[in-house]
This record gives sequence, structure tokens and C-alpha cells, in this order.
Amino acid sequence: MVYTRKNGKKELTFDFAEGLMHDNLLFVDRETNTIWSQLDGQAIDGPLEGTPLNMIPSVQTTWKHWREKHPKTEVVTVKNSPGRPYYYRNWQPGKPFPREHKHDTSALGLGLTIQGESMFFPFRELKKNNKPFELSLAGESITIHFNDEAITAWAEDAEGKLLTSVLVYEKGWKSFNPKSKTYSATHNRK
Repeated sequence: MVYTRKNGKKELTFDFAEGLMHDNLLFVDRETNTIWSQLDGQAIDGPLEGTPLNMIPSVQTTWKHWREKHPKTEVVTVKNSPGRPYYYRNWQPGKPFPREHKHDTSALGLGLTIQGESMFFPFRELKKNNKPFELSLAGESITIHFNDEAITAWAEDAEGKLLTSVLVYEKGWKSFNPKSKTYSATHNRK
């Protein structure tokens, strides 16, 4: 992951850091050794403490789902790697990768904040709709998409532009966003 500061003079490369903050991952930049909060998007310790990251809208999904949506995608791999993505800082080429685990999606969902108003969309509730739906958050019309097989959800604005959101476990989201509303499919049916 690379971050460029607004002035364009500083690029940062991130790795996983040791420890958690509110049960959520931390990361560290290689250039300044600053520790960053993943969900908060801010530097919490080091020379850049208090600096926010510029969030970029993205979709976290399975490779199969991405490939179906974007069949011409090219994959970048690390030089001298065995052809798999470079997931872990301490992994060395020639050594086995850490075992992959299936996600427990019972507490997973989509976290979204618009103009200071936050909402958590639990996958268990999104499964009940099983199709894109519209709602209003902070006075803006948004569409929520969900794909259970691809373990993903995403939000778009009224023009269909991808909104900045995050796939997150409910406990972590609520730790960083204690005033967040929680979506319920039963209250959204029209």
C-alpha cells in the first residue's frame, strides 16, 4: 500500500504492525516508522502522529468475483516470489505461506460514513435483501450492493460512483464509531 501526502513530496509504504487498537489491525510505514490505525486512518504514534490518510474508494472481494467483473485485470507480483501475492512482511520466498483461514462472516459487514454520519451494514442483514437497495444517509441517496459468495459489499452514490467504505467486523467498527447506526433489513423493506 502506498500513500502520497497532499503536498506530493512523501510516499509511504506500509506493512502490518504488531498489536491491535480496539481489536483492529495497525500498520507501520517503512519510511518514518510511524504507527497507523487501519480503521481510523490516522497516524497514532511516531513522527507523523495525528496525520490523516486520504481515503480512496475501493472494493475488497474475492479474486473470482473481481476477475468476473474485470476480466482484463493484470496481476502484479513481487520479484522472486512464487507467483502469489506478498501478504506478510515476515514471509520469505521459498518458505510456505501462512495457512489461509475462512472468514467468520457472522459479525462482518460494511462500514460507511458520510458527512460525519456512520452506519454499519451487517452481512447477516444484507443477506435478507440479496439485491442492491437504496437508502438515505446524511441526506444523500446511496445504493448498497452485496455479494455473499464473494464476501463483499460496497456503496455507491446517486450517480453510481463508488463511495469510501470498509469491510469490517461489527465490534471494531463500533469501537471507532460508537454513535453508528446499524442497518436492519426489516426496517428498509418498501
